[in-house]
Amino acid sequence: MSKIEFDPERIVTFSIDADLTINAALQKLNGKTGEGHIIIGIDPGKNPGVAVLEDDMVIEVYHIPSREVPAVVRQILEHFKPENSTVRIGHGARLISAQLSNSLLDLGVRVELVDETGTTPAMGRGIHGSEISDIIAAINIARLTGTQVGILDLEPSLGELKRIQEHSREHSNGKASISRELARKVAKGELTMEEAIQMHEHASSA
Repeated sequence: MSKIEFDPERIVTFSIDADLTINAALQKLNGKTGEGHIIIGIDPGKNPGVAVLEDDMVIEVYHIPSREVPAVVRQILEHFKPENSTVRIGHGARLISAQLSNSLLDLGVRVELVDETGTTPAMGRGIHGSEISDIIAAINIARLTGTQVGILDLEPSLGELKRIQEHSREHSNGKASISRELARKVAKGELTMEEAIQMHEHASSA
């Protein structure tokens, strides 16, 4: 039986972590190192899509909880050590966008807010799941020029506070509705929803 000639420069070893395997494959196929100018696009939401591009080529993608985004961006920067880096965040989900922007500015990167209108694709027949659309949106956001921002105001509106309070009831299966002050701290990123519910329950039982 004849031998199969493998290209050692394009071999990817399977990892138990699917994200690591996919990202390693993308880098091999594209021949990218991330050492030049990389752009990180983020489609904000409860579980943002994150895409890393070099010279308009996708080299890594993620779909992770919002609270994990700053740590993942830090890991990306530490791994690639790019000469220049820009993070572009969609302007939707105002509070989450502002929270992400403020936390990422601490890493010393350029942060831009992008008009994400039209970046989320319509899913064709046979294609399901928000993960795919969130990642595609993140790729599209990375390819759009945004407006550079500094620290953003996180003061939530009354409507936003009410939505957080409603979410607290859903999150606790109707057992708790956090106060407006706790909702404000959740909106500002000072507390997680779980922490706010625990504080509410502790105060109610005291």
